[in-house]
Amino acid sequence: MNDYRPALDELRERRKGKPGELLLIIGIALAAIAPFVLAIVHNEGSEYALLKEQGVVAQAKVLAQDSREESYEGRKGRTRTKTVHYLKLQYDLNSATTYAQWKAGGKIVPSQYPVVTTTEIEVPETYFETNPVGATRPVALMRGDSSKMDLVEQVEYETSFSYFARYYLAMGAMFVAGLVMAVVGWRKRKAHV
Repeated sequence: MNDYRPALDELRERRKGKPGELLLIIGIALAAIAPFVLAIVHNEGSEYALLKEQGVVAQAKVLAQDSREESYEGRKGRTRTKTVHYLKLQYDLNSATTYAQWKAGGKIVPSQYPVVTTTEIEVPETYFETNPVGATRPVALMRGDSSKMDLVEQVEYETSFSYFARYYLAMGAMFVAGLVMAVVGWRKRKAHV
């Protein structure tokens, strides 16, 4: 039994990896993930920017608020549930007031041939308080396409400097931390070679 002891100790040491190896791997992963997160944020931001550039603004009436449990599959294949909040809105699909006109202080002009329609949009829970049933709120949408629609307050927020600054700061910190961890891990690894 004692003859196998050195081999077991060597195997345990090999499983641990070289000093600094784990730190190096985590550092590289953090530094690599940060740009991908920023790319995703900018992709979502470009959709809202397109709404601001080519979209129209309509006055919508909040008909109902709803919260539902929705199932989704987690990373390990387990079924999980989350609460999703919706506002049911009624608005004129043929609104002709462009986003730029509305932003410049123009009023939302009713269309000559209104097409009143109803749609549900997903919102954060905090929007329930600021958008009670019966309230009217401006919504931005692509002309004739209600699938690309959101509350103007959400569009303004997600295209604001403060929204992007938060992500830039967080991802910048993550990138720098990743680089520091990778350098420290690399130095430890080189020192023990």
